[in-house]
Amino acid sequence: MSTRRERERRKKLKRIRNAISAAFCVLVLLLVLGIVNLLTGVLEKHLPIIDGNGDYTISILEKLSGDKEEKEPDKKGLTVCIDAGHGGKDNGSDHKNRYEKDDTLAMALAVQSYLQEKDVNVIMTRSDDTFLKLSERCDIANEAEADYYVSLHRNTGEGYGVETWVYSGANEETMGLAGNIQQGLAGVGVQRDRDVKKGTQKSSSKDYYVNSHSHMPSCIVEMGFMNNAKDNQLFDDNKEAYAAAIGDAIIATYKTYHGDGTGGNTEADTSIGDTTTGDTDTDGTSGSTEDSTATEDTKNVGEVITNQQIANVEALDGTCQNWGQGVNFDEENRPIGAVSYQEKYGDYQANFIGTDEKKIYLTFDEGYEYGCTPQILDTLKEKGVKATFFVTEPYAKAQPELVQRMIDEGHEIGNHSVTHPSEGLPSQSLEQQKNEVMENHQYIKDNFGYDMHLFRFPAGKFSDRSLAVVNNCNYKSVFWSFAYKDYDVNNQPGESEALQKLKDRMHPGAIYLLHAESTTNTAILGRFIDAAQAAGYEVVAFQ
Repeated sequence: MSTRRERERRKKLKRIRNAISAAFCVLVLLLVLGIVNLLTGVLEKHLPIIDGNGDYTISILEKLSGDKEEKEPDKKGLTVCIDAGHGGKDNGSDHKNRYEKDDTLAMALAVQSYLQEKDVNVIMTRSDDTFLKLSERCDIANEAEADYYVSLHRNTGEGYGVETWVYSGANEETMGLAGNIQQGLAGVGVQRDRDVKKGTQKSSSKDYYVNSHSHMPSCIVEMGFMNNAKDNQLFDDNKEAYAAAIGDAIIATYKTYHGDGTGGNTEADTSIGDTTTGDTDTDGTSGSTEDSTATEDTKNVGEVITNQQIANVEALDGTCQNWGQGVNFDEENRPIGAVSYQEKYGDYQANFIGTDEKKIYLTFDEGYEYGCTPQILDTLKEKGVKATFFVTEPYAKAQPELVQRMIDEGHEIGNHSVTHPSEGLPSQSLEQQKNEVMENHQYIKDNFGYDMHLFRFPAGKFSDRSLAVVNNCNYKSVFWSFAYKDYDVNNQPGESEALQKLKDRMHPGAIYLLHAESTTNTAILGRFIDAAQAAGYEVVAFQ
């Protein structure tokens, strides 16, 4: 018995000794680690080793451990990221076999060559026909810690000239960069200087993706409209001069905000072109920019535009005119009256017919609700088509859910006045006409967060004076090149007859006016969209 107790006592003592030894080892290890960490901090703080070139330091521990991986040297001088928009499977805009991706790459390479001659460090998002996501483009610039990001694009649509887009909250340096580029290009020669613009063509408070996701001053340069022959000619004839203007603008901006740190041969022309920029009408028509450069936030908030203001409105002709498309048509089935009025009143930002592209602009007038609009919206959603809905203020107050649905589903909301005067706006004073536009505008803005910029004259009655009033409210007037008697809810046309009328009058740039209270329109809408698309037309909202 005593022998057994002795063995148990010895085992217990052994366990205690082992535990004490283990604890002691842990304490020693912690003490050693603490000393090593302390020594490391002291050595790295006080004993840097300079390499043979004298350009950067390597820590003592790296040297002692034999790790010879060198740290990146500090970035010296100006670094610019030049982004050639689109590429690869993304052609961007196109017109008669001319692709935006090719023009932007040619210009980007020319800018790269010019800047490199000035010893500027140039980072390219692409140097060949490669597809890159917008996020990848921004990553390239951000990881390179570029000083500036300049994205080159071209426009398409109903406009002409050069414009530059910046972040909605752009700081002074960003505005300086964009302004210098815009001024430099204008100095070389452009058809129209469309100025520097904040945000997107839809809203000045939203941003194109590359402007909102780059960590440095950035801008998107839209170098003319691809569907405008003169813009194309200027682009082709002045490629090298445009590239030099962009390069000089970048260098001049850097010198202004950072001093001469560009790295060497930077004898740039810092005058940035002729300070007289000529016509600065910024009508807000920016074509396809948003298609490929827009932010991922797709909330529909309308669009803010800035029209060239018309002076001395009171002196203009106030005679009321009643618009109707007439019964005479050209060889493309376009109403001759609409074509003629477009030429006559286009300077007022009035639209009677679109371009000669095979597009049909689908518009609906909303004054009263007869239960048809939900089905119209269902059909548009099913067909994947967007339309423009012109609403009066009373309609918006009575049908807020429908107006919100229009906005949420990506349709354009247009202004159809407050009171829809039966005698037309020309029957009112200038102040009353302005109130018809702006009171409805403010109501939609306050209650839906949406900026309207398209106006439809009640009953199609207008005058030179009223067109100027609407223009000065920063609106575009949208008339029509096709309409028919569909508004009498008690005398609706037959479906077959109505559908045939809609099909017979299809023409390039057609602006279709349909009344949303029409049960016939509601019933045939899907069939008409199918017929138009089968005939090669794109059915879209007016923009």
